[in-house]
Amino acid sequence: MKISETIGRKLPELRNPDFIVALAGWSDAAQVATGTVLYLAKSLDATGFAQIEGDQFYDFSTTRPKVTADRGLITSLQLPQTSLFYWKNQRADHDLVLLHGIEPQLHWQKFVDTILDLASMLKVRRIYALGGLYDSTPHTKEPRLSGLVNVSNLLAVLRRHNIEPINYQGPSSLHSLLLTNCAQKNVEAISLWGHAPFYVRVETNPTVCLGLVKKLTELLEIEVDTEELIKAGERLQNTLNQLLADSEELRHYIQKLEEQYEIQGITPGEPLQGADRIIKEVEDFLRDQRHRGEP
Repeated sequence: MKISETIGRKLPELRNPDFIVALAGWSDAAQVATGTVLYLAKSLDATGFAQIEGDQFYDFSTTRPKVTADRGLITSLQLPQTSLFYWKNQRADHDLVLLHGIEPQLHWQKFVDTILDLASMLKVRRIYALGGLYDSTPHTKEPRLSGLVNVSNLLAVLRRHNIEPINYQGPSSLHSLLLTNCAQKNVEAISLWGHAPFYVRVETNPTVCLGLVKKLTELLEIEVDTEELIKAGERLQNTLNQLLADSEELRHYIQKLEEQYEIQGITPGEPLQGADRIIKEVEDFLRDQRHRGEP
């Protein structure tokens, strides 16, 4: 499959672009990866320029197409696809490419090859793959950010930007295949992860998205208006603080998480005892807030 057949449009002329990849699914807890890339696209007024059609990458019984019907008549059918945007930086000579999609169930290698063929054609200098995970981190503290790189010299970038290096063994997302393929093609790549509190199961966590956006602006040396994310995060924090004021068990649990959070060099892992009750309590409270019309 040629990249021109996949993209189907003329590519923009960009200067030394960085490439941000965010895929919904297993590696996108609380939608912090896809939420971040969509916020960047909106805030920067990025321009859509291409799509990667998904008919060969998705099991439609798992990732189902979306249909619209009006009074018994089908009016549209949308298959899963990956969207690409670009932004031209007016203040420096490096632009930005943004990819938003869904992690494929099929043909991972072909999907990664498509991304890297596009990166080669656009002369991308570095790829950032965004991810989100649930962790035993308290909502009362700054969100943890961790990172994985594909070449050793990028470890200095993690240290310089206070990004915790990842130690992990287990199931992999598409990030790992992307990073290893980037290394084979001499393309620098960083996988950047936002850690969302495991007990705050909101659709999109704006506080963690804000942490990722701020870190990316440092790494990319760009400016992004974060006011909307700040306000959304404050609303979420205020809502959770209402529950904290009324729940002694939750206050005690959060205190333990805060103590664990303060241990330098240790990333919180498995939830503490009683996690199921805490998750249910917070979920019930947030559901009640939504029913009452709270944002």
